[in-house]
Amino acid sequence: MRSSLPLIKLTALLVAVLTLLPLAACGNSEEIDPAATSSTNAPTGPAETESETEDLRYVCELDNTLDYENEEINFMVIQAPGRDDELISNNALGAGIVPDAVYTRNLTVENQLKVKFSYTDYAEDTAGQSAIARLVQAGDDSIDIFTIGTNWSVSQAIKGSYINLRNVDNIDLDKHYWTQDYNDMLTFTSENKQYLVTCPAAISLFRLTYLTIFNRDLLADRKITDLYETVENGDWTLDYQRSIVADIWTDTDADGKRSEDDFYGFITGCCISVDAYAVSSDISLIVRDETGYFTFDKEEANKMIDMADKVSALFTSQGTYYFPKQDQDHIGENYIIGKFASKEGLMATTQFLAMETNIDGLAALNYGIAPMPKLFKEQKDYKTYVQDQVTSFGISACISGEDRQDMLGAVLEAIAYHSNSLVRPAYYDSTLSLRFMQDPQSKDILNTMFETIAFDYCYSNGVGGIRDELRTKLLSTSHGVPNRIKGWERAVNNQIKRDNAQLDKLP
Repeated sequence: MRSSLPLIKLTALLVAVLTLLPLAACGNSEEIDPAATSSTNAPTGPAETESETEDLRYVCELDNTLDYENEEINFMVIQAPGRDDELISNNALGAGIVPDAVYTRNLTVENQLKVKFSYTDYAEDTAGQSAIARLVQAGDDSIDIFTIGTNWSVSQAIKGSYINLRNVDNIDLDKHYWTQDYNDMLTFTSENKQYLVTCPAAISLFRLTYLTIFNRDLLADRKITDLYETVENGDWTLDYQRSIVADIWTDTDADGKRSEDDFYGFITGCCISVDAYAVSSDISLIVRDETGYFTFDKEEANKMIDMADKVSALFTSQGTYYFPKQDQDHIGENYIIGKFASKEGLMATTQFLAMETNIDGLAALNYGIAPMPKLFKEQKDYKTYVQDQVTSFGISACISGEDRQDMLGAVLEAIAYHSNSLVRPAYYDSTLSLRFMQDPQSKDILNTMFETIAFDYCYSNGVGGIRDELRTKLLSTSHGVPNRIKGWERAVNNQIKRDNAQLDKLP
């Protein structure tokens, strides 16, 4: 029988990322306390409870005698929006809460293992992906650890560009400072091979999460029930969203037509803003069967017809404005949140990264946040999609020798552990909770969202081209999704079959 477990339901992320974690040092080494060396305190959250302290899932068990004699560890780093400050610090304290936490994390790991970090920068993911392919083909071991967006790394893993982390000592992937359901997505074949991981070192886990932002004052002016109440009651659905925004349009520039300068009920985009709906509708297109291999779930795909009907109705309503160019709706672009901050919309789809870079413009607004809406009211939980460009970590397949591989395993393990105890609380408690959230209800919503964060394997590996097709199809009333399901099923199963065959050949 087919497993009912969705590929990437990040339920463990609530535990691994949001719960209060013990701050005991990994391998009994001493952590550097930023409060002792800087006037900028990196908050670590309330003290952990006794039960959390005793939970061995969060205790790093690296040998505390490891000493790698100042060996240099070279990382590939992608200079992409929301990700370029995850590993590289300014090599000094006082730059801010999050940069201080990254600096402290790096220094702690270097001191603990007696290693030195160095970095090779690439301007964006495509350059990084090409570099990985080139380096591995040439047998070039100058870069130890590849860090690159998920959607670019999975295909390289299947091609054999990474070492199977399950064969590396000093890394314990069962620990909950690793993102466990990400582990599930990227565990391949019946032999449970795994080549990629992620953890709170990837601040992009937070930043690239989708949400709905809404203007509370404007909702109240229109006698619309506050969305906090709607979300709490389980009534926040695609149909409900359309019902309250469909007719909200004001011809602000008086040109007689719907244009960018007008006021709308809903602001969104034509590219990555469309990506969230399959996951938020609780559709898992690829599931793992009883043999550990992936397969296309046709029943789940049929739910996409309902999703497509509702999303296309929302996008094509009079009260919706979507930015029509893909470069206006991409990671790091701020057209949507900028228009919302200018009080030109009742609500918008955005990511925390856009809020982070526009926090000053939002400060004057009485705004709230909500998850992406459900497909049906009967859907059990809200599902929160994270864009597939979250940073993943893997050891280059060119690294030979068990000793060096095991050293890199120790480096990754220490980075994951110390990121969880230093970087996670610094970003979550300061940037998310304190700067974004204006009231207790929004903090509760934030926690609810992170309980149900989700990835999607189809999107992470571009399987069947479904994501890109949906971006255009959902913008039309005649979306044609029913006619494409058989084609998608065929394309997905063919690609999965090829990928599994290739992975069978890898160690």
